[in-house]
Amino acid sequence: MSQILQMPGVPESSKQMLLRLLQEDLLPLGALKAVVESYRRVIHDAHRKNGRANFKIGDQIAHALQTMLARVNETTGNDNLRILQSAVRYFVIQNDGTGHDLETEDGLNDDARVVSAVMHYFGRDDLKVKGIPEPVPSRPQPVRGGAALPVRR
Repeated sequence: MSQILQMPGVPESSKQMLLRLLQEDLLPLGALKAVVESYRRVIHDAHRKNGRANFKIGDQIAHALQTMLARVNETTGNDNLRILQSAVRYFVIQNDGTGHDLETEDGLNDDARVVSAVMHYFGRDDLKVKGIPEPVPSRPQPVRGGAALPVRR
């Protein structure tokens, strides 16, 4: 189950929250479906009000999650349910530790990366979110406060 944390594309900044979400009790399938649709509407409302929430990315995420939730049946194992539920829960948490989903055009990018990794895990690359920019690799910060010390040999 925690193998999802090692999937390519899962932002490092998202892993702690995903780990917590993977440990939650399973919710009823109907509740997960309802919360995805509800949050999709929240994203659209936020876009109408402030113009910053990216409803196109939100729609892609919601579509991917709804498609996978519709395929859940009695043969779906608990580990796979937890992975899918953690993606749903991550999506609907507005301030998931990497910024607020609804306040900037790129607020849902981390959600899109998490959901895309989950779609890849399930072999559904056709449901991966398109149009999100590649994350900028973090660079080491320069040392501040003076000149570099000479190297001793």
